[in-house]
Amino acid sequence: MDYRSTIRKPLLILLGIDSLAVFGLWAVNLSSNAFPGGVWSAQQESSLPALHLAAEGIMAGVTLVGVCGTWKGAGWGRGILLFGLGMFAYSAVNSLGWAVINDPGQGIPMLLTLVIIAGAAPSLIRHGRQTLEGDRQPNLNTVDSGGC
Repeated sequence: MDYRSTIRKPLLILLGIDSLAVFGLWAVNLSSNAFPGGVWSAQQESSLPALHLAAEGIMAGVTLVGVCGTWKGAGWGRGILLFGLGMFAYSAVNSLGWAVINDPGQGIPMLLTLVIIAGAAPSLIRHGRQTLEGDRQPNLNTVDSGGC
């Protein structure tokens, strides 16, 4: 199956939605006063929410940059996206542990994220291997002023 097949765009769209959902979830948590002592106040279940927020924000931001780069066909996009997928996989597994104990219904998005990653990662890795083998040369100088 060619990397630029019709499965690529839906996976990229789902990964973009997943990343935006992280920002949305944190916006809801922060606006609903989920941390009455503030994000720098220690919480028994999550340590310091500010650090958790920073980690998830970086994860979602890196993944969005990778999605945009891959969508545009930039050579750097796949590597950044794979890095973001690794971050998402860790976060999904770690958060699933919390959900199983506290609220199993909240585990559904984590499981869906893992399914999306399982669909996207092999294609990205396979295409990256082809590039390294010389089948395709990435254009690392691709700069596109158009939005993603």
